[in-house]
This record gives sequence, C-alpha cells and structure tokens, in this order.
Amino acid sequence: MSNGYGAVNEIAIAATSGTNVDLSSLFGGNWTSTVPKRLTIGSGVTIGGTGSSAAIIIPSNMAGTLEIDNAGDIIGFGGAANGGAGGNAISNSASGVTINNTGLLAGGGGGGGRAGNGGTGGNGSYTTSSTVTESPSFHQDNHYWEARNANDKIIWQGTQIYNNYLADNASTNYRKRVTVGGYTYNRGNITRQSDDNWSKLDVSRSYTTSSTTSTSGGSGGSGGNGGVGQGYNQSNTSGASGSGGSSGGTNAGSGGSGGTGGSGGTYGSSGATGANGNSGSNGNVSGGSSGSGGSSGGAAGAAVTGTSVSMNNTGTLYGAVA
Repeated sequence: MSNGYGAVNEIAIAATSGTNVDLSSLFGGNWTSTVPKRLTIGSGVTIGGTGSSAAIIIPSNMAGTLEIDNAGDIIGFGGAANGGAGGNAISNSASGVTINNTGLLAGGGGGGGRAGNGGTGGNGSYTTSSTVTESPSFHQDNHYWEARNANDKIIWQGTQIYNNYLADNASTNYRKRVTVGGYTYNRGNITRQSDDNWSKLDVSRSYTTSSTTSTSGGSGGSGGNGGVGQGYNQSNTSGASGSGGSSGGTNAGSGGSGGTGGSGGTYGSSGATGANGNSGSNGNVSGGSSGSGGSSGGAAGAAVTGTSVSMNNTGTLYGAVA
C-alpha cells in the first residue's frame, strides 16, 4: 500500500469558455508530468481562436498522454476580408494526443478575395475650327482687287493671286469673293476709281484654321472588398460591389466599374476569388483597357494542424485534421 500512496490515474480538467487556450498554462506543472491528462469541454462551452492564434494550443513539451473530450464548440477565427486565412481550431505540437469529438470542431473559413479594379477608358480627341480674317492696311500697289474689262485681278502683298473672266459688265456685276489656294479673298470698299471702266478696291482674305485636342479616358472604378470568413463569433459575409468608373473627356471612353469581391468561406472552406474588373469603354482614338483580375480568397483553417492526433469523431467536423 505504501508503494501506491499518492498515485494518480489521470489529471482531469473541465474547460470553461474562453479564447486562445494554451493547455500548458491550463495544466500548469502537470503538463510535463508523465501522468495521463484529460481535458473535458462540455456542451455549451465555446473555445474560440482570435488574433492569429488557434482556439486551443497544445505545446510540444507535454509529457505523458492527453485526451480531449469535446461536446462543446472549438472554433478557429474567420479569415479577414480580402484573402485573410482562416484560423485553426486546435494547433498541436505534441505526440500522444487523442481527440474524441461529439460536438463542433471547426477551422475558420477563409476571407473572400478582393475584386479587380475596372479598366481605364480609351483616349479620345476633338477638333475645333475658327475663321481668321486678315485685313492689313490698304496699300494701292501691293494689296487690291481690280475689276477691269470683265476680268478680276487680285493682288496680295505685291503678288498677283487671281486674274480671270467674271462677267459681261465688269463695272456692275463682278464678284464679291473668290477662293484661291485655301484663302478666300473678299472684295471691300472702292479706294480709287480712275475711270468708268475699272476700279481698285480694298481686299481682305480669310482662312479656316483647326486644332485637335486630345482627351483622356476615365479611370476605372475600385474593386469591391471580399467578405470575411466564418469563424469564432463571426458569420461569413458576401463581397462588396465595386465602384463605377469615371467619365472620360470628350469622345473618350468611361472607365470600367470594379468587380464584386469574393464571399467569405464557411467553416473549414476557402474564401471565394474576387471577380475581375470590367473593361473601360473605347474612345475615338484608342480602345479601353481590360480590368484587373480579382485576388484569391484566403485559405481555410484546419480543425487540427501540426502533429498527428488520433481522432474519434461522431460530432461535426470542418477542416483538415493533421
């Protein structure tokens, strides 16, 4: 009897609800004892993972064996929006671990991927025209319109521009304007009339000038954020819609709208990939660019990760088991 004094068959602890439970702290000095250990998680007890930690952490320096009887909920954290990975329910680094699950053992779902941005609209251009009229001071010898003997003679800056038959009666029926070489010459007032057969008149000229202005396509809209994954104290959500693209300049294309973010995954499932952004509209100079691709969803958390465990499961299990 003296040889059996103080002997312990098993060190048993009943867990209470909490987060990020480190079993070496929970068992204290007994953690490194070779005495068998048992953790009981009763129905109605929830242990969750937060931050970057698993719900239950089993360090590697355990001695002896450990059995976890779970009738409650052990849940990893849900992945953050835009591709955050889901958390693990149990992170195990020790050998000799057995898990008897009759409750819920679930890795967190991955966060949905962010959607792609919309493409830029194609560039455009537009042309404006205006008429320029040149009316230099009249000089009789280098700038005039002469009507003589049914012919028109146009002198501009000392150079004869035009000399052609007009009408039977030059004194009353000569024309008021003529176009030569892209310039329209306009008859003005009589400056000198030397006799009844011919006259010299003021003359101006006009021409049309045009200029082309380039315009830029509208910028693409931002892609929508992905949803969060299902996890401890967190439901999974759908991704958000992207924003619309901005309008381009005159004759330029509008930017494409951003895509919709991917939905967050449920327990033990990866998040969905975000949708691609939409292409920008074409302009009259160039085509719109394609939208960018959406990013991948986050990886799912594991039910148990790390060193292999013996698993007996008659409950609900989500995620991989090491």
